[in-house]
Amino acid sequence: MHAPLAGVSLRAAVTAAGRRRPATAEGGFLFTHRGYSGPAVLDISHHAVLAARAGRTQTLLVRWSPLDEESWQRELGAGSSATVLSRLRPHLPARLAERLLEEAGIEPGRRLSQLRREERRRLIELLVRYLLPWSGDEGYRKAEVTGGGVALGDIDPRTLESRIAPGLFLCGEMLDAFGPIGGYNFAWAWATGRAAGIGSAQRSRSG
Repeated sequence: MHAPLAGVSLRAAVTAAGRRRPATAEGGFLFTHRGYSGPAVLDISHHAVLAARAGRTQTLLVRWSPLDEESWQRELGAGSSATVLSRLRPHLPARLAERLLEEAGIEPGRRLSQLRREERRRLIELLVRYLLPWSGDEGYRKAEVTGGGVALGDIDPRTLESRIAPGLFLCGEMLDAFGPIGGYNFAWAWATGRAAGIGSAQRSRSG
């Protein structure tokens, strides 16, 4: 449904809602011809993937700008002769602003003074808690990082040797640890790879 927005990018916050501890990722958000991408989407996607594989649907909510509900209430306050679109444009890409107004059922040229309370409430809900529709992921072949693996409690953190299978050393994405997009997973792979190599060499010498 968002294919017409392909190419639009902005900084946004995506929240995996409905969980005991909601998770939020902030960063770049990109609309593509096939769906959504960007660091914020990639960082939160594992919650959606895990839910889908468990037969559940993960609710994803987007805040499209740094402004919260109270800030938008002030920005869209009644009594101004400015148009609604002119108040959205400094905070959102034009195509996205127009799309949100369309979904809210508000003409872009409407003046703030003409907005009904229910229209203002509906628009603010779309701006700060947008229900992002999604139907799946692109699978392992397109994945940036992987989740799951050997539990960290099953290895010796000093040597990366398995507590269950002595003599077996594990590192990187074989272990159940992953970080946000931005080089953290590379750093984890390099650091644990070095530690596992040193641990393995020490065991070889002592054995």
